[in-house]
Amino acid sequence: MSRHLKPIRIFWRLFLVLLHIFIGLLLAVFFLRKVVHPGSVSAHLSLWWHRRICTIFGMQKTVLGNINQQPTLFIINHISWFDIPSLGSCVPVHFLSKDEINSWPFVGWLATKAGTLFIKRGVRGAAEQSITDIAQALKNGGHVIIFPEGTTTDGTSVGRFHSRLFQAAIDAKVQLQPVALRYPHPNGVHPKAPFVGDTQFIDSLMDMISEKNMNVELSFLPPINAWEYKRDELAEICRLKILNKIEQ
Repeated sequence: MSRHLKPIRIFWRLFLVLLHIFIGLLLAVFFLRKVVHPGSVSAHLSLWWHRRICTIFGMQKTVLGNINQQPTLFIINHISWFDIPSLGSCVPVHFLSKDEINSWPFVGWLATKAGTLFIKRGVRGAAEQSITDIAQALKNGGHVIIFPEGTTTDGTSVGRFHSRLFQAAIDAKVQLQPVALRYPHPNGVHPKAPFVGDTQFIDSLMDMISEKNMNVELSFLPPINAWEYKRDELAEICRLKILNKIEQ
């Protein structure tokens, strides 16, 4: 597509995104019930909504490996805000997010209705409450995804994994599944993908929405029995497995 058509693509995609958010709000009012267990109406709607976002952005998705079907704590490296729809288009999950998002107009309400779990960082006892919430969601038959780095990276490496929330999988006696996420590009990582440093969300949004198409690759690695390890061991095992995959 020529550069003269690029503004048309941007405005058209922005229109589609806003329309899709509006549709999501309507669906949340009538159908979402904070539960995204596989097979539920909320799970089907969640999958459809995230897949549609990927389509609007022209995101070409490659899924490698087998997605664990039983209740699972998915562990993934964090590169971009777009990691969320990329993952949500593969499996219906509860995401863990910072509590500030819960107070955002419309977005916080929609996230809550979609089953997002929130953590109040820096508040005493917040981690323990999040462990309890995650474990309960897993015991109830749902999947949960966490980004144990606690921040985003440029995609060329994997940061330290904080292990505290891994305890939820041990308590719930479920499996962990590491997921290695990449935004492939001839130069390694697509330069528009990382959401790092002082990058503003609106700038990142415009960068990604202006691209004709991008690729995201999700490698679902072999599951791990959480109850067989301590949480620090689990964190390091998952980190190394993901690091080895993205360095291949």
